[in-house]
Amino acid sequence: MSTLKDTGKLLNIPEGIIELPLKPYEIKNSKNVLIISDTHFPFHDKKAIETALNYRDNIDTVILLGDLMDIYQGSRFSKDPSRAKLLDEIKICNEFLKYVKAKFKKAQIIYYEGNHEQRMSRYVADHPFIFGLEAVSLNSLLELNKLGIKWIDNGVGLKLSSAFLLHGNEAGSKGGINIARTMILKTNDNCIFGNFHKTQESSAKSLDGNEYANWSIGCLCGLKPAYMPINQWNHGFGVMEVFGKEFEFNNKRILTSYNVR
Repeated sequence: MSTLKDTGKLLNIPEGIIELPLKPYEIKNSKNVLIISDTHFPFHDKKAIETALNYRDNIDTVILLGDLMDIYQGSRFSKDPSRAKLLDEIKICNEFLKYVKAKFKKAQIIYYEGNHEQRMSRYVADHPFIFGLEAVSLNSLLELNKLGIKWIDNGVGLKLSSAFLLHGNEAGSKGGINIARTMILKTNDNCIFGNFHKTQESSAKSLDGNEYANWSIGCLCGLKPAYMPINQWNHGFGVMEVFGKEFEFNNKRILTSYNVR
């Protein structure tokens, strides 16, 4: 069998395309963390959002775990043309981000792209005339750089202490009765995610005794959408305390009375 060394030739092809980095974005210098997702502006529940944001004051990191915006008009499904214009969504989301920045003045804020935000990037990709224009990216439209908010693309993932954070769409799961159990079979690691609008937890143990868990956090949008009025959604958010490589995660449910449990 000949080798490249034997032939004196090199493989004359370009390097392969790397679509996403192998390692997630690592969040550092965090001890008290607030995690929220799925506000789906303008289909949000304002009181649920206020409940989550006012739960604790000593927050040094806020993680916005995707689907803050619904991008309703970018949906591939049938839609009401009179409802939820993109400009309106941007205005609501921008006001929300300004409020979060003002409330948690010293906190680092990370905005992780959800599958609904991806509707925007897919639309741009499908229209070559505007593809590549920074002005039509959500990062620009929401003025994230001006606000000092870090944007992370969907699929990259986040790493905080010994836990991974995802929006929830990355593994291809479509939901089900116990999405936390489904996701733990896919991640095989500690993972916190949104997307499914349910507060759930599932734990597992490897053959060498390593323990890990997956947590699905609730949403902060309306609980009875026209497209699926019968569901098992609930309002919720997460708070996380970090102790080096260890952490404590509290998966909070917001009841219909807006009390937190």
